[in-house]
Amino acid sequence: MENKELLKQRVEELAGRVNGEVEEILGTLILKVQAPYVTETLTAVKSFDDVPCDFLHDLAGLDLVDHLEVVYQLTSLNGPQHLRVKAIVDRENPVVDSVTRIWQGADYLEREAYDMFGIQFKGHPNLKRIYMWDDFEGYPLRKDYETEPIEIRNLVRQRIDGE
Repeated sequence: MENKELLKQRVEELAGRVNGEVEEILGTLILKVQAPYVTETLTAVKSFDDVPCDFLHDLAGLDLVDHLEVVYQLTSLNGPQHLRVKAIVDRENPVVDSVTRIWQGADYLEREAYDMFGIQFKGHPNLKRIYMWDDFEGYPLRKDYETEPIEIRNLVRQRIDGE
C-alpha cells in the first residue's frame, strides 16, 4: 500500500476512536478533534505503524471567531508523510493539554499561542508570556482584541514629536 494511502487509513481509524473529522486540502491530510482528545490523538499519530508522524514542525493558535484552534503541523523523520491536526478549543474557556510531554520542542510554541491567543496549555512546565510584557492586558491576535482608535494613536504621536 502506498505511504499516503496507509497514512490516510491510519488517520481515518484514529478519527473513529476520537470522534474526529478527516479532510484533505491541497494534498495534506487534516484531522480535526475536540481539545480533550489532543493528547490521545498526537500520541497515536506519533507511533503509527509504518507511517509515524513523529516530528512536530509547528504549533500555532487560530481565532475563528466562534472558537479557537491549535494547529499541529507534523511530518516524519523517516518518510514523506505530512499530517495537520487541529484541536478545537472553546473560546470562553480556552484550555487544551500541553504536548511538551510528547515533544519538548512544543515549549516555546505553546507559550506563543498562550501569549497571542490566551490558550491555556494544561501541564505546560513554564506557561508565561514570551513576547508581551507580564502585565500586558489581552491577547493581541484574537479577533476581538481592541486597540486604540487611529485618532488616539495620532494624538500620542503628535505629543511625542512635540507638535
